Amino acid sequence: MRKTAFLICIVIPLLLLGICCSKGPKDIDGPPDESTGIPAVKPRGTAAGTPVLKTIGKNGGLIETADKTLRITIPEGSLEAPTEISILQITNTLEEGIDRPAFRILPEGIRFSKPVTISFRYDKMNITEGAEKGLLIAYQRADGVWCALPTVLDQQAGILSVTSDHFSDWAFFENLTLRKDREIVEKNDRVTLDLFQTGLLAPPSSKDADQWPLSELEDLHPATAASVTWKITAGPGKLEIKKNAHGLPAKAVYIAPESIPVSKTVTVQVEITAKGSLPDPKYPGGRRPIGKMIFLTSIQLTADAYFKGTVGGQPFESSKMGVQVRGVSLLLEGVDVKAGKGVHIYCNGLTGKNYSAGRGPGEFYMTFSEGNPRVMLWNFYRPCSGNEQFSGKVTITESDDDHIAGTVTGTFYLLKDCGFTESKNISATFKLPFYEQP
Repeated sequence: MRKTAFLICIVIPLLLLGICCSKGPKDIDGPPDESTGIPAVKPRGTAAGTPVLKTIGKNGGLIETADKTLRITIPEGSLEAPTEISILQITNTLEEGIDRPAFRILPEGIRFSKPVTISFRYDKMNITEGAEKGLLIAYQRADGVWCALPTVLDQQAGILSVTSDHFSDWAFFENLTLRKDREIVEKNDRVTLDLFQTGLLAPPSSKDADQWPLSELEDLHPATAASVTWKITAGPGKLEIKKNAHGLPAKAVYIAPESIPVSKTVTVQVEITAKGSLPDPKYPGGRRPIGKMIFLTSIQLTADAYFKGTVGGQPFESSKMGVQVRGVSLLLEGVDVKAGKGVHIYCNGLTGKNYSAGRGPGEFYMTFSEGNPRVMLWNFYRPCSGNEQFSGKVTITESDDDHIAGTVTGTFYLLKDCGFTESKNISATFKLPFYEQP
């Protein structure tokens, strides 16, 4: 009798452990991903906009955000009486650190007689290029846990949609995602890139078989990806590939070159052969195969020296630039040699931080030249009566023995005997090396 009782005490906990930790029948198929098995509890988002309101009755209807990124379609017969429906943009606690909103749809306690459709225009929102096949929609439960639902992906239309019998806080997320710790770098800087996954955990009960609680973001696991390859497809620099905690080459460090003569965009590609599938009613068996995914991400290289912005509403970026010391004055110049355009700024004073437009101490004037024959515009003009009228401001944000950096704004004028015939606004930033003195 004691042996029987002892066996019961051992077997029952083991069976319960197997039930609680096993994959749900509709979870990602394939080998276990060794997720923590613990749903991530997240805070509720806070308001980040003004709600959209609409009253919808028995005949059904739709409501959407002003930019049409979220639409709710309520079929006829879902509501028994006219009901005010609202959509409020909120901060995204599902994917913190991502510039993509979530939405609170109210009233929250209502249950619909017929399921409503909630659709996201993901092509109008910020997603990692190449992540489409891994997108899912999730809602947040009252206990703070986000749960993924079977999600229809329409890549041609750029739309994700789910059906639901209730409202809550809603967002979509990248089940597999590429993250970087910075985007704008200078020479010799490093950017860390990581591939992560969000674990879809076993449904809490049979009645919730189509709802998968989500784990914290975690390292990509061999059960999720069969292979990972990295490369730079555009721009200079190099990659150092590293293994994550599971031994996959799912980490990389981008290293900027030692010299960046002009600003450039670097594109890093990572190709993943993913295992398994995700819940999607549109596909046979309700499973969306993932297969090969190609992620692309951009890194902006800031030139060692630059003079860039807009003049007259047109982009302006110098290929030749620098600073000359002329007695007690500074000449800052940026020339686009190929386009035949140039900006020259004459600052009266060597140590000023803010120069207003004029000819006196601590002031500046500037010119813009273009075309062949050359046409010269100035940041001042003389009206037919009265004194010269100047425009603009120069702000020096950095200055040392090697370079000067700052901003310039103002207006150039094509002069005539009095007044002007044409004007062009300038808004530019610069980081200019000192020319060697003769």
